[in-house]
This record gives sequence, structure tokens and C-alpha cells, in this order.
Amino acid sequence: MSSVVTMRPAATLFHEEQYFDWRVYSLLGAIELAAGLSLLWWTYRAEPAGLMARAWNLEFALGIGAGLGLPLLLTVFVLHMTTEATPDVLTVWYGWVPIYRRSVTIADIRACEVVEYRPIADHGGWGVRAGRDGERVLTARGDRGVRLVLTDGGRLLVGSQRADELAEVLTRSLRTDMD
Repeated sequence: MSSVVTMRPAATLFHEEQYFDWRVYSLLGAIELAAGLSLLWWTYRAEPAGLMARAWNLEFALGIGAGLGLPLLLTVFVLHMTTEATPDVLTVWYGWVPIYRRSVTIADIRACEVVEYRPIADHGGWGVRAGRDGERVLTARGDRGVRLVLTDGGRLLVGSQRADELAEVLTRSLRTDMD
């Protein structure tokens, strides 16, 4: 007889994955291409002896790392937003390998509403932002989201392409939590 207890994760009521605008990925691709072409041009023009001497230079290594590595790291670790709601918690994280994660328990949410906003004018763009009035903003694309009013007085705006559905799930969870 086994005495192993397994805990099942809470059922996911809402799951959305958002990618940043295609122009962001195009810009990163252009940076990758420019860095790669610069590297090819530099190695083609350099003499073999000079090439080996400069290949171990710190500036060269930093240039290669920034030009070829940074865009790839941004794509893997930042440029993908996932929003997930369970009956107890709303969680938002960035990246396929999450480096930023924000969780809010349903009990900490006082109210939620679907809103339209101007990402650049209101918050300076997309991503993890702080609004002028102290509101925390988590967005990836678009101009719609769900504004949460928290029990501690704070506000959190979660961008969503399916804002109505997210607000409905949160409202249902809030009612269930209050019962």
C-alpha cells in the first residue's frame, strides 16, 4: 500500500499567450543580421595573424555577445507574455523561460474592469511598466486589457487580446471567493 499523496494543480480557467508586435522581432532580426554581416566583413578583411590577435580582445567578445547574443536572449527570456488564471490566482509571466512573474491571489482583487488604453502615451510602450499614477502595467501588444483594483489600494493593468473573457473569469472567481 502506497502512502504517496499527489497534489493536482488547480484547474486553469483562462490561458493566453501573447507575442510582441512583429516589428520588435524584425528589429531584433535586423540587429542579428547586421552583427553577423559585420563579423563576416571584419574576418574577411583581416589578416590571419591580426584576426587571431584581435579575436581574444575584450571589445570584440563584447561586440559579438551584444550583437549576436543579446537579441536571442531577449527573444527567449522576455518577448513572450503568458497570462493564466486559476480559481485562486492570476499569474502573468514573460519569456519562454520566465524571468519575470507576477502573481495576484483572487482574494487580493477588489474589482476588475475591461479598459482601452494608449500604450505609448499612457505608459511609454509595452512590457513591464509603471504608469504615471503608480499603476503597474503588464502588456505585450494591443490596446485592451483588464485593470485590477487590489485590496491594498494598488492597481494592475494586464494587457490581453481577450480582455472580456479574462474579466469574466476574474469576476466569476471573485464572486466564488466572496461566497
